[in-house]
Amino acid sequence: DTFYDGIVLQAVVATFGVFFLMAMIYKARIIRATPKFARIMVAIIAGLFGVMLINLVLALFGVNTHLRDGSPLAIGFSLVCIVVAALSFVLNFAEIEEGVRMGLPQRYSWTAAFGIVVGLVWLYLEILRLLSYFQGDD
Repeated sequence: DTFYDGIVLQAVVATFGVFFLMAMIYKARIIRATPKFARIMVAIIAGLFGVMLINLVLALFGVNTHLRDGSPLAIGFSLVCIVVAALSFVLNFAEIEEGVRMGLPQRYSWTAAFGIVVGLVWLYLEILRLLSYFQGDD
């Protein structure tokens, strides 16, 4: 917020807006966590992690891959990450629903909560990064 006035509040509102939208979409059964969906999501998340890790290592050696510099490629990459982070909530909701249905003891509820928190943090950081790309250099 020091660098870009109001960006933190915008990112928080957008993050929770996306979260509640995904909760409504899941509740309405528009998107379901089928085994195929879960496999695809795990593969995409692993791929994004690999790309981000490679980008970090290259950045440590001074190589600019343009994935995080505000270029059109960076904006597209952030949009992809936002969509994947939002879709990851479907897997979290399905995990919670399955745990309740199978009578999983309440002491394991922290794992589901942790998954949602990780998704919220990832989504927030990606939205914050995307919003920072659109802030003008006044």
